[in-house]
Amino acid sequence: MKFKTENHVTGLLSLYRGIFLAALSSVFFSICAVIVKEFSNIYPGQLAVHRFTGILLISLPIVIYKKEPFLRKPKEHWFLFLRSLAGSTNLYLNFMAYRYLPLGEASVIIFSVPVFVPILAKIFLQEPCGMVQAVPALLTVIGLAIMSENSLEFADSYPSGTNQQRLVGLGSAFASVILGSIIFIILRKLKEVDSTVVLFNFAWFGIFETALLTFIFGEFTPFACGYQPVFVAGFGIFSFLGQFLMTSATRREQAAVVATVRSATDIIVSFIWQFVFFRNVPNASSIFGGVLVSFSMILISFQKWKEASNS
Repeated sequence: MKFKTENHVTGLLSLYRGIFLAALSSVFFSICAVIVKEFSNIYPGQLAVHRFTGILLISLPIVIYKKEPFLRKPKEHWFLFLRSLAGSTNLYLNFMAYRYLPLGEASVIIFSVPVFVPILAKIFLQEPCGMVQAVPALLTVIGLAIMSENSLEFADSYPSGTNQQRLVGLGSAFASVILGSIIFIILRKLKEVDSTVVLFNFAWFGIFETALLTFIFGEFTPFACGYQPVFVAGFGIFSFLGQFLMTSATRREQAAVVATVRSATDIIVSFIWQFVFFRNVPNASSIFGGVLVSFSMILISFQKWKEASNS
């Protein structure tokens, strides 16, 4: 009896591992968002450089220790390059959107990734794209739209700024959605490649690209005395953990599922952080939107259980 119970628990852990990793990655990404909020005096591209540097410094020793080959098969070279290009550009655009748009408005655009991932996954990966994938994704986006009315944010919204700045913010946000959707497809293509190898290539390319973009469009600013250097160290560590867990999740779970769980968890955790750190209590409509988002995760979990029961 005990042996059967242990097997059952192990089976459940294996069944939901991809979902758990995707949700946990969002927790670390959301912590990074809190840190970014405190770095409003630093150009977004410079923040991206620091993030990629942290990922590189952690992933390189792991790759060397595991004796993973840096040079992969020709086909994998191509997908590693695309993942690095799409990922680093997406992060830069993400930070630009949050800089020039109110956080709630930027969030509802950026977190709409689950709408597009199932379609791309059907086209390029032949993954299923039916009601099972569509309903949780739509619930997530509807919940986000309801909450965006109240500008779901960690603190006061960023000012909209001039019309030109707003156009830059909107363009960055929509481009980020497209690239963010593509990233999940590429990661599924790289599911046979070790996660740390993917992150190492992502990091060194990201440092090069975002440093170049910062040099052209922005400027590098020295850190303020006090806590900022400590936050930068934490920023790098949490960035690595978030990226590593998301990459690992896509190796075990369908792209559409990972995208939906990530977006849903981002919003749920945002409720927690905005109350804990900024004492910003959500109102009734924000809570209703959060319930819809949470329900999408319940539907995904139930579907996984149903698939396991039928197998």
